Amino acid sequence: MAEDEEPLLTIHEAYRAAYHFIAQWYSRERTMRLLYILQCMDLDRPGQTSDPATWPDWIASVEAARASPDLPTSLDPPLDL
Repeated sequence: MAEDEEPLLTIHEAYRAAYHFIAQWYSRERTMRLLYILQCMDLDRPGQTSDPATWPDWIASVEAARASPDLPTSLDPPLDL
């Protein structure tokens, strides 16, 4: 692959990449919240997550990312401070 080419991922590959990314964080910071996210994201089969709301949320996130190159900037402070 040429240096200026970016690899293209399918929606399912990107989802698995996000899962691996969060799992890396969980391996360093074993918090219940991260484990819960991973459990909700667990795939029974492609597009069929343990938490039925997770896949539609993922698709909405993909659409938001395609609509704008910017990341969300208005993140509310955590509730557990």
